[in-house]
Parts: sequence; structure tokens; C-alpha cells
Amino acid sequence: MRDGMIDGAALDIVPDDPALRLRPAGPSDEPFIRHLFEEVRTGQFAATGLSGPILDQVIAQQFSSQTAGYAAQFPDALSLIVTRDGTAIGRLLLHCASERLHIVDIALLPADCGHGAGTKIIESLAASARQLSVEALTLTVLASNVAAHRFYLRRGFAETGQAGAAHIAMRKDLT
Repeated sequence: MRDGMIDGAALDIVPDDPALRLRPAGPSDEPFIRHLFEEVRTGQFAATGLSGPILDQVIAQQFSSQTAGYAAQFPDALSLIVTRDGTAIGRLLLHCASERLHIVDIALLPADCGHGAGTKIIESLAASARQLSVEALTLTVLASNVAAHRFYLRRGFAETGQAGAAHIAMRKDLT
């Protein structure tokens, strides 16, 4: 994948698994991105006791809210689709700056979690950033998402403080 520029240099994110690739998202990916959000979030909201049409409405509202929020806060973010053997399995939303790459959002379909794709994406992102002399990868994780928090800690991210009331800021130094 060649997309995104940092100080005039192209960002190449190529996982070492030949079946795993990233490609720029386009308008035709909107249904998949919505489906991915629904798959990831339905379990979280269902745990609150919501179900049926009410749950569907909450998920739709949350998706619209997240999409608008990301567009407002990171208007130039790269939206990438993660594929395995050509089939979409996830998404990476990345904000590029010369000193850091900020992972705005990364999500895989639940059925594709736990098979190494997330690790390979983070590793290839770090390798690409190092080639461009980017100092760090940063992200925020929902404090209640214990599994994701542990995943990032195992990949070398460290907590740098709170990011709002519900998120933890994290950073992985690359220098």
C-alpha cells in the first residue's frame, strides 16, 4: 500500500503476511465500515440489556456520531481497509504528522481477532514510521476496553495519561 505522505515521503504499510494487505477506503466501502462498527459494538451495547430495534437505533446513532466526530477532529486522516486474501476484515484510520502517527481507530471483525492480524498491522505501521523517522505511534483506548488496552501494552505502548473522561492515551516510541 502506498498512501499518505509525511513531509513529502510516502507511507508504506506492508504486513509481513502476504495474505494481509491494506488499501485506501473508498465510497464503496461505506457498507463494510458500517457493518464492522455494528459487529464490534453490538456486543458492547447488548450487554447493557438493549435489544431489537432499540439496539439497532443506538448502534446507528453511535456510528453516525463517531463518523462525524472523526471527520471533524481528523479531516485529513487516512482511511484504510484491512484485507485478508482480498476480503475486507477491518479498518485502520490513521492521522499522519511528521513527529507521530496517531491511530484514530483500528478494528477487525470479531471472527478475525486473535489470529495475529492486529499485531502484524501495528508492526508494519511501526516499521514504516521508523523508515520515515517518525518518533512515535499514538492512540487512545477506551478505559473499559481491557482487552484492547492489554493488547497495546504487549505491543510496546505505554500509558501517557487520560484522554477525556473515558479514554487512556498511549504512546509507542520508535526512536
